[in-house]
Amino acid sequence: MLKVVSGDEEGRLLRLDGERTVIGRHPNCQVVLDNASVSRHHAQILESHGTFYLEDLRSRNGTFLNGAPLESRTQLSDGDQIRVCDIVLAFQHRHDTASEFISPRLGNAAAESANASRDELLRRTRTATPENDTMRASDDSFRVSDAGDFALNADASSIVSHAGGQLPSDSFRVGLDPELKLKAVLEISQALRSELELDAVLPKILVTLFSIFPQANQGFILLKDPQADKLRVKATRARGGRKPDEVAVSMTVVRQVLESCRAILSRDVQDDTRFKTTTSLTRFDVRSMMCVPLVDASGDALGVIQLNTLKVDKGFSEDDLDLLVSVAAQAELAVENARLHEAALRQREMERDLDFATQVQLGFLPKERPKVPGYAFADYYEAALRVGGDYFDYIVMPDGRLAIALGDVAGKGMPAALLMARLYSSTRFQLFTAETPAEALAGLNKDIAGSGLGHRFITFVLMVLDPPSGQVTIVNAGHLAPLLRRTDGQVEAVCKKESGLPLGIIPDQQYESAAITLQEGETLLAFTDGVTEAMNESRVIYGRDRLMACVAASSGGIVSQIKSIISDVESFGASVQSRDDTCCVGVERVRAPEQGTPASSP
Repeated sequence: MLKVVSGDEEGRLLRLDGERTVIGRHPNCQVVLDNASVSRHHAQILESHGTFYLEDLRSRNGTFLNGAPLESRTQLSDGDQIRVCDIVLAFQHRHDTASEFISPRLGNAAAESANASRDELLRRTRTATPENDTMRASDDSFRVSDAGDFALNADASSIVSHAGGQLPSDSFRVGLDPELKLKAVLEISQALRSELELDAVLPKILVTLFSIFPQANQGFILLKDPQADKLRVKATRARGGRKPDEVAVSMTVVRQVLESCRAILSRDVQDDTRFKTTTSLTRFDVRSMMCVPLVDASGDALGVIQLNTLKVDKGFSEDDLDLLVSVAAQAELAVENARLHEAALRQREMERDLDFATQVQLGFLPKERPKVPGYAFADYYEAALRVGGDYFDYIVMPDGRLAIALGDVAGKGMPAALLMARLYSSTRFQLFTAETPAEALAGLNKDIAGSGLGHRFITFVLMVLDPPSGQVTIVNAGHLAPLLRRTDGQVEAVCKKESGLPLGIIPDQQYESAAITLQEGETLLAFTDGVTEAMNESRVIYGRDRLMACVAASSGGIVSQIKSIISDVESFGASVQSRDDTCCVGVERVRAPEQGTPASSP
């Protein structure tokens, strides 16, 4: 857990739930710090087999552990203090006082209970993979064993009218024994209260109904599949020596109940004039049947429950129908709860996958900045979503040169992140095998264009530094031109004329290179359009002119410049959620110290 030692919420206690806890200003962080100096995703705490680690997420103001700046992922010990801007958090690795702490998302005992049940439910969901029975409506009647799907608007030979008018779930006939009604409702509530998985709830509903209606020989539950616009058999039950997959189903009855949301009763199917034009039920020896709709909170039909009896002297009555409608109301709640639970499980699985994808993507980014005598480096990266398509890397060449690569995949989210992963490995391969940076970019373009990844393109800029001379060779594939800041504060865009098409458009595209020489005190900055296209509430974009003015006004080196840029961009669009990934990377040739003056660390 974390305890706020100093800050606006001093004394606040936070539980660390899950394998990853992100600390930052963005609302989707697990620990949200409402402070303008805090980056949107500032730092994270990772848990592995009971051991916790702290990692900075390339925040602009850094993360400090016990007063020292955090350079890489570091193991946490009990009592360690984490400083995020002006907020100090104490890490406490204790278990005996868990009830005293409040989760960032759930409170006290509720959090404990939810976490325990969540893990158990996830385990059960993963191991249960039942096959759903389906059926085909080639005729007005069929058995469940006829596998397949059937459309909701399948043709049928007759339309069945409802018996006794509409029977809402909260109404009962005078002749119905109130004790029987209450017993049935309580019985099915008791049977379903511990079930949250749909494939376990539905068979249990039929088991309970068969105990309430001893004359029932067959029963089934159909539910709509909203994605496929079809009905599916989700549960069947039979007794008297018959197999569950031999249950008779009439599409005429089912569709009428779904369309009208009204119950249907036939006391004796053989003598029922409504069924003279169809063999739907009679050919399967059904003598009496009840069919009621399952209705959701908005009044739309979810599906139907139908019970059949094959004995002429044990037909269903109107009181039976009233009772089934009452019991169906409990079943509706169980089905709705099960569906909500399954949706929550799917959402949690997606969140876990996204967390893992975020970790994988962060793993592709450099863990530390290069240490080259006479030079300083700085960078900043933040995805608009959980994962993004911006990419940068520092690559040390065999001959001692240093390549700085920056790319921006069209789009964002998971598709862009997957292409970014491909870009990471391909860039390194091309740089190590090509003779010149221009040839490396041409090879990278051919690889991306022939990868079969769809109509996505990548803007890309490659800057190769030769440390002894200060010469930087730049090759640009449709990316925003890097900015060179002179010692007098003048800022200019470089390699604009030599820029070619983005990667992935024309496989045989060739690229030109340009060269500049960094003088002492000069900086070279590359960035993505998440900086220049940041927008405020008036829909005005930040723009290149503001960026160049910000760089010119910065009095420090490249580290100070990038901090100033990110602060200025966030202040500009403070009330607007970022809609694009943001990335900056730059290099500075540090001034040599004067004679007798000790060199300072950049």
